[in-house]
Amino acid sequence: MDDDRFRAIPPGAIIPGSMPKFKIYVHTSKGRYMLWAADGNKVSPEQIARLSESGPNEVFISLEEEFKYEQYLEAHLGNILENQSSSDEQKAVIFSRVSTKVVKSAIENSFGLGSMSTDELNRTQMMVENALMFISESHSLQALAKMVGHDYQTYEHATKVLWFTVMFLKDNPDILERIQPDYISFDENQKIEMLRQCGVGALLHDIGKAFVTQDIINRDGPLTEVEWEIMKRHPLYGLAMLLDTDIPSFVKKAVLHHHEDFHGGGYPMNLEGLNITPLARVLRIIDVFDAMTSRRPYKEAMPPGKAVQIMVGIPADKKTEGDSSVQDKRDQGMRRCFDEELLRKFILLLGNIKFNA
Repeated sequence: MDDDRFRAIPPGAIIPGSMPKFKIYVHTSKGRYMLWAADGNKVSPEQIARLSESGPNEVFISLEEEFKYEQYLEAHLGNILENQSSSDEQKAVIFSRVSTKVVKSAIENSFGLGSMSTDELNRTQMMVENALMFISESHSLQALAKMVGHDYQTYEHATKVLWFTVMFLKDNPDILERIQPDYISFDENQKIEMLRQCGVGALLHDIGKAFVTQDIINRDGPLTEVEWEIMKRHPLYGLAMLLDTDIPSFVKKAVLHHHEDFHGGGYPMNLEGLNITPLARVLRIIDVFDAMTSRRPYKEAMPPGKAVQIMVGIPADKKTEGDSSVQDKRDQGMRRCFDEELLRKFILLLGNIKFNA
């Protein structure tokens, strides 16, 4: 059957002049797939407008060219989110597909946890889609699009932090009570909304990096004093980007505080202890864990067990200088960064995560 040879894609994914060279089809009333564009890169804005007027909610690509389409989505996700001719629902579908793939790849390749089950994939996709819809409703989509378009690696990191944060908070509802004291009296819908808002905070925590140049973000080596001062401003930039949005105040505070250290010495305000908002204390842990277990410009990804070892303050075994397991100076003295109670809870979560083969 032809249906087995084609995959539906939303028209909002088509950015004129930026599509790869693959064919695009429409589904006719007679049940056939008719060629609509022989070369996606030559689709014009006028064609897109006519397609929207004719009413189809989706167009199609051949499964043989699906890989090209996936690469295109990753390369142009920021532009897709900014596309004014695309609905928020279409953007949410596209964003959740790419983001779910990011999480799936991280889980299966980096953390050694086996394959994600279909149920877990569906939950992840729904989580990301819901977060994006909330961002759209709160007038923050332009800020997210700017971050995605500026640095794809920052977006990948933020997506994984979103996933871990929601998993962690679902496993520890007492922390949600600390974030919002009224949480215990919430009905089920209000609790789901609260979790969604926390996920949005995780997704947007590094949004201020959109104003930090890529050569600083991706520097292979230590930053200069001036560059470090610029980097330390990104929580302030993030807050500035969200000030005029409808994002809840506790989310804005989490974006501002996510680099504050529980025992002092963090930035940008040098807060400590309970003066740091609870969601920010959670993000501080998950932000560091994902950064250490992901490939960074100056080092390979670290195994989760070794990352946890360093985070709790156990000295890493030093081997030869050419060994990637040698502890980087940037990862030393880390224990003072974290709320120890929350760190213990996060380590327990890591030990309990299981996926079906």
